[in-house]
Amino acid sequence: MRRAALLLLPLLAAGCATGPSLQTRMIAYMGAPEDTLVQSLGVPDKQITVSGVSYLAYIRQQAQVQPSPIIGFGGGPWGPWGGPYGYGGGFAAASFPSQIQVFSCETTFTIKDGHVANVTFKGNACN
Repeated sequence: MRRAALLLLPLLAAGCATGPSLQTRMIAYMGAPEDTLVQSLGVPDKQITVSGVSYLAYIRQQAQVQPSPIIGFGGGPWGPWGGPYGYGGGFAAASFPSQIQVFSCETTFTIKDGHVANVTFKGNACN
C-alpha cells in the first residue's frame, strides 16, 4: 500500500503542473523583431501606427455557459387501498436565464524601431 502511494505521488504532482503564464510567454518577446512576433502569433487583431510607433493587439476571448439549476418533483403510485394500480405524476422546472461568463485578454505590443519595446495586458483572463 505504501509503495503504491509513493508511485502515485509523482503522477499527482504532474497533474498539478502548469506551463508558464500568458504574461510570461508574451514578455519573452521583449526586444524581438516585429517579424518574429507576427510569425509566432499571426496577424494581429488590431494594429495602428502613431508617430512612427506601431501598436499590435492580439485578443483572446472565451465564453462559458453555466446552466441554470433544474428543480424536479415526482410522484409514485396511488391507488385505492394501496393496491398495485395507480397514477404517477411529475414536474420539472428550470430557472432562466443561464449564466454566461466571458473571459478575455487583449495583449498589446509596442513596436519601436522594428522591435518589441513594451507589452501591456487588459482583461480578466490575462494570467
